[in-house]
Amino acid sequence: MGTSAKYHLFLVSLAVWSGAAAVGLFTHTWLLLALPLTTWLIGWHRAIAGIFIVSLIAGGLLMAIRHQAISHNVVAPFLDRKVSVTMDLSVRSDPVLGQPKNEGGYIKPASTTALASAISLNVKGLRLSTHLPIRLTTSEHANWLPGTVVRCTGVLYSTAEQKVVGLLAVRGHCVVVHQADLLERTTGAIRLDLRFAAAKVRSDAGNLIPGLVLGDTSLESHRFVLAMLAAGLTHLTAVSGENFAIVAASLSWLLQWFISRLRVRLLISSVVLSGFIVLVRPSPSVLRAGVMVAIMVFSQARGSRASPLPALGLAISVLIFLNPFEATDPGFALSVAATAGIILFQQGIAQWLERLIAHPRFCEILAIPIAANILCLPIAVAISGQLSVVSLVTNVAVEPAIVPVTIIGCLAAIASPILPALGYALVSLIAPLSWWICEVAALGARVPVIPFAKGWLGAGAGAASLYLIWLVTRIRTWRSP
Repeated sequence: MGTSAKYHLFLVSLAVWSGAAAVGLFTHTWLLLALPLTTWLIGWHRAIAGIFIVSLIAGGLLMAIRHQAISHNVVAPFLDRKVSVTMDLSVRSDPVLGQPKNEGGYIKPASTTALASAISLNVKGLRLSTHLPIRLTTSEHANWLPGTVVRCTGVLYSTAEQKVVGLLAVRGHCVVVHQADLLERTTGAIRLDLRFAAAKVRSDAGNLIPGLVLGDTSLESHRFVLAMLAAGLTHLTAVSGENFAIVAASLSWLLQWFISRLRVRLLISSVVLSGFIVLVRPSPSVLRAGVMVAIMVFSQARGSRASPLPALGLAISVLIFLNPFEATDPGFALSVAATAGIILFQQGIAQWLERLIAHPRFCEILAIPIAANILCLPIAVAISGQLSVVSLVTNVAVEPAIVPVTIIGCLAAIASPILPALGYALVSLIAPLSWWICEVAALGARVPVIPFAKGWLGAGAGAASLYLIWLVTRIRTWRSP
């Protein structure tokens, strides 16, 4: 596959993504932009202009259809009516305990929220079967596993969250109707045992380990979360392509010593990585990484070498088609941006660093966080409304600790349910590395951030900062002999 074809395939996936995001973030009037865009594309590349336009419209139509399904359903007539309803719900995400809120001098207790799928709706003696995404919130400290079916009574409210039909504010306590299946119970036990082993360390370093390994941030304090955010290190506790790459590379290196046949190794790797997806929960970044790795594994099994850029593009398109709301998810955007940055810029940055540092291998490692942060900067500024001037430095500083923490942490997660003492020993082994990340976060949080407006203004400011950095490097290059 030629270089231009690789970029074209990736750009087609971006067109699908842009179409879905435009409808999700704005209105359907964005279609009016198709005419001038078509004219420009035909002048740029007549052969693929039609494909781009079709991809753009396809993504928009997918999001529009999903919006209609969310807006017109059996739940909609009961929103904001203060009518008591009873619902059977299948929990889809780990419940998250929020922070207490101060409302007019009254401290409102922390509530638990979770994403669920409505199975049935009972209101005024009428029972309706359905299958709709819904957000539930309750005052009880629930610890349901994904897949658990609960029966809750409460009031339905409309919500700004686009991917759900509404918010169920639970009154009283929920009753468990069915427990989660064996797979979810097994992965839940692994996560719980790793959390228990990490809690024994009794410090932020221990509390951070489940987040680095499995994306489980339940032990982290609100103060520590704010410090990680200010230092630009929050992404470390969201399982992404970097975690998959570390696990896949380590597994591939280990299996080559015991199994000679490539296809058998790839089959084992696929099974292990599928289990890893279930273990860390299928968030947008995890699904994107999983689809991309699956494409690469399938290509290797056929004896060919897949290019990462088309694989990333196909992963984007598949996930948007399966769930158009991924197009407006900030975590999905950050994950794609980080992966694309590594694919596009890592090699060039490494070569540039070699002119300054005479250690090629160290330059390659150093280039990874730099490349990952390049395209993430405008998105991060748009989301947070602030720019951390030390985020690049902090990411480079903690990069050497990420690989050993991920590998040994995964081993600790597997060992903890079987041999708790071994699990704790492995967690203790990587605790100093986790402590280093905590120290970097604490130091980075002390540096004042630059405030920006959120949204498009923030994204523009982030992009302008990137352009300024590029311009400075180019001027230095032009002045050099």
